[in-house]
Amino acid sequence: MSPRPATRALLRIGAAAGAGVLLASLALSPAQAATATPKPAPSATAPATPKPTATATPKPTATATPKPTATATPKPTATATPKPTATATPKPTATATPKPTPTPTATPKPPAIPKKLTQAKTDGGTTVVLPLVAKTYTITSAYGARCIPVRGGSTFHYGLDQAVADGTPIYAVASGTVSSVVAPRNGAAGYVSVRSVIDGQVTYIGYVHMWNPGKYVKLGQAVSVGQHIADVGASGPATGPHLHLEVWQNAFYGWGTAVDPAKWLAARHLPVVSLAKAYRAAAAPTKCTYYPTYGLRVRSGPSTSDKILKTVPANTTLANKPGVKINRFIPVTVTTASGKKISGWVSSDYISQYKTYSLAKKATVRARATSASARVATVSAGRQVTLLGKSGKWSHVRVAGYTGWVPTKSVRAGL
Repeated sequence: MSPRPATRALLRIGAAAGAGVLLASLALSPAQAATATPKPAPSATAPATPKPTATATPKPTATATPKPTATATPKPTATATPKPTATATPKPTATATPKPTPTPTATPKPPAIPKKLTQAKTDGGTTVVLPLVAKTYTITSAYGARCIPVRGGSTFHYGLDQAVADGTPIYAVASGTVSSVVAPRNGAAGYVSVRSVIDGQVTYIGYVHMWNPGKYVKLGQAVSVGQHIADVGASGPATGPHLHLEVWQNAFYGWGTAVDPAKWLAARHLPVVSLAKAYRAAAAPTKCTYYPTYGLRVRSGPSTSDKILKTVPANTTLANKPGVKINRFIPVTVTTASGKKISGWVSSDYISQYKTYSLAKKATVRARATSASARVATVSAGRQVTLLGKSGKWSHVRVAGYTGWVPTKSVRAGL
């Protein structure tokens, strides 16, 4: 195998250098030749030791550094990692935590009952109070059957009406829980009811006709006897501001039993009647007389689906025995012009205890019963009229806040 080019060049350089050195050592300069002392011939046994000859140090030859051979790195062999074996973690042993010793808490005392209220103890020891301050209210309607006083009113009065100024505070008769808070709506009255257990008897006390029943209490709230829970109002069917107080046992309406509030309070040592400023409630009537405010249908039963027996005009006399009202219908008897009596049912929404009148057309109200008298006002058709009297072809009326005379032909029966 022949040496590589670089190696051959190196050998040539080395040989040339050696020859040069040898020639240099043998040659003498002229001066050296003239002065040199001839040396004896070398002995065969003692040869002269030659002087060291200067040897040129060869320059290093640049040697190409071989490039490293790229070695393929073997890819790691994928080794399946064994799934860890699920080891059940031992559940910690429950250590019973000692219960803290309860710190006795003082039971808060109920709010003091206002001194101005009349209070008493029942035979069972329950504290009760009158809902209004004594000698400030007038009893205007008692519990029992009655003639319907206003449109939408009842023919049996389940409460005790105590008239007093609008906004007068109402106080809880007994401690309990608020079971209903109903705002006035669509002509119905607003009210609050409170459920109490009085001497072991579940009792509901209702406070009716407030403008804002939820002003002081909310559903489910606990109230204390004598607590201010509402203000007197006149919402719903009412002739003026008053407290309508009801007492029910076991349930408020529905399957509950209504009791006379005056008798119930008196039995618990609260004489609500004798402590009133005045008593103006009429005795329970045995009959009532009503008049239709419009043409009214007399039906065979208390429903609009029942047969129509007769349609009677406004202001026809309707006789009624109070105490019964079904689906807003009451039973009546009508006597026709021929003297025939027809018994049936009419809607209580279109009747009144008084005859009603209105203007059939636009009319001028005058100061006297003559068209030459001064004009008081001009009133549009349909306005309700209170008839005060008649004179010839003129009717004395009160209408739209004015009092005067209008032609009788401009007045009609009903509304």
